[in-house]
Amino acid sequence: MSRPKTLRVEEKLLDLWLVGAVSLLLVWGIIMVYSASAFYADRAFGDHMHFLKRHLMWLFVGISVMGIAYRLPLDRLAQFSRPLLGMAFLLLVYLAFVHRGRWLHLGPVNLQGVDLAKFALIVYFADSLARREADLPSFSRGLLPHLMVLAVMGFLVWRQPDFSSAAMLVLIGGVMLLVSPVRLQHLLGTGLVMALLAATAVLSLPYQRARLMAFLHPDGDPQGKLYQIYQSLIALGSGGIGGVGFAQGHQKQFFLPEAHTDFIFAIIGEEWGLVGTVLILSLFFVIMIRGLSIARKASGRFEFYLTAGITAHLVLYALVNMMVNLGLLPPTGLPLPFISYGGSAMVFSCVYVGLLLNLNRVASSRVLANHRQFARQAVSRAYLRKQRAWG
Repeated sequence: MSRPKTLRVEEKLLDLWLVGAVSLLLVWGIIMVYSASAFYADRAFGDHMHFLKRHLMWLFVGISVMGIAYRLPLDRLAQFSRPLLGMAFLLLVYLAFVHRGRWLHLGPVNLQGVDLAKFALIVYFADSLARREADLPSFSRGLLPHLMVLAVMGFLVWRQPDFSSAAMLVLIGGVMLLVSPVRLQHLLGTGLVMALLAATAVLSLPYQRARLMAFLHPDGDPQGKLYQIYQSLIALGSGGIGGVGFAQGHQKQFFLPEAHTDFIFAIIGEEWGLVGTVLILSLFFVIMIRGLSIARKASGRFEFYLTAGITAHLVLYALVNMMVNLGLLPPTGLPLPFISYGGSAMVFSCVYVGLLLNLNRVASSRVLANHRQFARQAVSRAYLRKQRAWG
């Protein structure tokens, strides 16, 4: 019995490579959150599945909103870009100056304001860059307004204080500007200025300055600011090629703090070895390639910039997290998408995947429609040639 035609068409519009890569990461995340957190959860809460249960709850919410994002009309999303940015701005102002913290506590649920801010910025930039593309080569009319938005949002996140997330927000916005018609010399010049401002911001806060100094001079700080990185490297080194085996790692037993969140990649390296870490890197490489493919065939400029921003977000977060675990960057507190213990970051990661699948569906529908129209025109031309030959 043949499947319905609509189902066959839907399968053609679904990016199975992207679905497969994300699905593997999510399943692996479930497994590793349990492995990395069970020891600590049992002693802290008397329930070795405490974090796993909460992770599954967040994952359920994430997959639900992924389905909504997959069917969301993209033109409606573009129309809502400014109100969305306004909501994110007000939330960041509240967190920075009233609440004075990174998290918004809503009963048993804790939401990180920067997750909404990054989503709002990506959507707003995609809409604004698409609408004002003709003005982008001009510094005053094109680049400057976007830099002002980026600077204000970055400052509010830094003020919480959360320098790592502020830097990532600015970096994601920078990637979106880089793929736009903005003049490269304008972007490089402002990038240098923002880098100097970022360095000043880091040095102005004692705890950030101490962390940076410890990273630059690691030999004098084996048990201080870089303790997590030392333990992370021990975990990765202990894993060898094939790892010590699932749930057999020792570093998660109070040696490596945040083993189920920021440093879960190190636990993967310990228990699954080099094979596991390379596989994780390969899955994110697949996500990057599929994102580039979706951007290349995007149905419009808004869709192109939205795809670029989402892909940059997912790939940059993964790379920075892995580099921290490998001791190539100082600790940042940034999670590994789809794998680290869930929360608002997990939910928004799922939203991004839903939007990528949506963007692919819209672009593929247009390509499929063009192919069908071309085929009909070819058949019509062939029929007319035959008619003339017979006449």
